[in-house]
Amino acid sequence: MSIQEILRLAEELIYDHTGERLDYLQKTILQRTLEGQTYKKIAEETYASETHVRYIGAKLWKTLSEILGDKITKANFRTILEKTNIYNFVPVFSRDNVTNNFNICPSNPRASPTKTNPPQKPTQNIIDLDKAPEIINFYGRTDELSTLSKWIVSDRFRVISLLGISGIGKTTLSLKLIQQIKTNFNYIIYRTLRFSPTLTTTLTNLLEIFAPETETSDNIETLLSQLQKYLEKYRCCIIFDDVHKLFAPGKLSGQYKSGYEDYRDFFQLLVTVSHQSCLLLISREKIPEITKLETENYPVRTLILGSLGAAANEICQKHQLVDRESWEKLINNYQGNPRWLDIVATTIQELFGSQVAEFMEYETLILPEALQAELEQQLQHLSPMEIRVMEQIANQSQPISIGEIIRKSELSIQESVNVIQSLKKQLLLDGQLENNLTVFTLNPVWKEYLKNKLEKSENINEL
Repeated sequence: MSIQEILRLAEELIYDHTGERLDYLQKTILQRTLEGQTYKKIAEETYASETHVRYIGAKLWKTLSEILGDKITKANFRTILEKTNIYNFVPVFSRDNVTNNFNICPSNPRASPTKTNPPQKPTQNIIDLDKAPEIINFYGRTDELSTLSKWIVSDRFRVISLLGISGIGKTTLSLKLIQQIKTNFNYIIYRTLRFSPTLTTTLTNLLEIFAPETETSDNIETLLSQLQKYLEKYRCCIIFDDVHKLFAPGKLSGQYKSGYEDYRDFFQLLVTVSHQSCLLLISREKIPEITKLETENYPVRTLILGSLGAAANEICQKHQLVDRESWEKLINNYQGNPRWLDIVATTIQELFGSQVAEFMEYETLILPEALQAELEQQLQHLSPMEIRVMEQIANQSQPISIGEIIRKSELSIQESVNVIQSLKKQLLLDGQLENNLTVFTLNPVWKEYLKNKLEKSENINEL
């Protein structure tokens, strides 16, 4: 049979079974499968994600399996349909005469569809980066790459948390890491939790990658058990970005949103049970159960990203800034944060003729609107007590002790301690020892932003 004959036969079989015509993507998957193309190539042609193409393909094979009584897969689709006995076959079918024009005799008429077994070890690595951003620029981070690679590939830690303030380059680093470690894994999967999917949704999505032709359960325990088997069977690296989006806004750090508490058990499970895979969690605040397990000598590690340091000079070069002798101070003022520096460098280009020295002449740290918007977004996530403490610290010219925080914020000792711990977990507060006394301060960008915000509020109140 020709490709077109097989394609038309498959279309009519599915229509007769479901009463629905195939859409563009379904037809393309069938035709390109007959032509020997991979899911990846089909995804590129249809501008769909490879994961979605696999999912739709799996549903097609399942439907055809139910119709023919044979197990249909992408690999055997053509072979099975060519072996199907067709009587009174005509090249063009219609809904009215399709059942009268041919009979279908499965090669094994008594066989019934069976559950799909876990897939065999893939002959090539599967990398699924659904919704991962493209790496446009990457600066430095050679030490961090080396550390993460060692922890994941050599030391085989089960869970690693990659932390850092917003814009510091956590996601970019993780995607660069994939290029370095991809040959060591059967599966590498990137997923963002930015839109707070439920754990059931997340687990179902993962299982569809490992076994696209297997029906998944709605029971979380069953889903966890199935995923655990794949993590034991295969060497997998799963990256979850934006983990902090699971935490409740307006509350202290590490408190999960209502209905998302089962992620806590999920993360703990992947640390405490034996498997050969690695989970990389990216967040701008510490994940409490990971921090706790790290102190108990479980195979888990945390890496906190700091300033780019001298590597940030590349950002200045990219924006063609002058006054090279002023670059180091500019980088330090904005914490070596690549996104902040990109925003500031653009402002220097547009308003200061690329002159860094002129931009740095002002006593006030200049915060462009885009940078302020980013800080405000994070501020809205904090609790009222956290905002109060940050404002008190921002108003001080020198680092401040816990005792001073208690007096100025009018919080109880317990509240003050909890708030300070929460801010430190979110990497918003820096602590240091001075004259045997622990004192706290904010980074210059946050300090300037909060001072400006307080001044605006006071001016409005005076009107």
